[in-house]
Amino acid sequence: MEHQILYTPLAYEKAENIRVLFDRHEKELEEYISRLLWWNKKINLVSRDVSRETIKDHVEHSLVLTQSELFEKTAKVIDSGTGGGLPGMPLAICYREKQIHLNDVVTKKVMACRNIASALSLKNISTSSCSIEKVGFAGDELLVSKHAFKIGDLLRMLESKPWGNIILLKGGDEIESELEKAKEPLKVNIIDLMPGFDEEFYKGKAMVEISRISQS
Repeated sequence: MEHQILYTPLAYEKAENIRVLFDRHEKELEEYISRLLWWNKKINLVSRDVSRETIKDHVEHSLVLTQSELFEKTAKVIDSGTGGGLPGMPLAICYREKQIHLNDVVTKKVMACRNIASALSLKNISTSSCSIEKVGFAGDELLVSKHAFKIGDLLRMLESKPWGNIILLKGGDEIESELEKAKEPLKVNIIDLMPGFDEEFYKGKAMVEISRISQS
């Protein structure tokens, strides 16, 4: 399959934008982290032995999506495989004007996310506990996910959907092989996060923007 693949380094300025955004919403994001850790003791939302500092890294990582033009221009975001609300919950906290839908196949995880959203007074969050195959698409949503899907598997589940654009946070070394399983030509921008961030946490991580060539 002939894809249009672009390789882009994340600019330092964009990494700084993410840090500024985190600082601006630090109180609410820290409250989210506290509630996520509380629920994680009851339900396995993230690794049981995860530290607060590591969760904070994952929240900042989720905000990388805000530096994409695909995120900027959308009003509706579907976060599939959300787990404990990553990346969708931090996005909802920082962008209350956008509608964020949290989706996961595990009902208990979605229940925890609903409770956290209610406690944080996030009126812009909706949820569903089902496969992404059963979620309704109008065509103008941005689908996002953080380390939850292989690209080919996700596209197969979306075959009957009028999906618009996708952004995935995943390991950079696995992207090209996963794209080989896509059944239609795609426009793909692979953004290496390490040039912008110098922390070891970001080594090997990428943001992947995907759209159909026919609509780009």
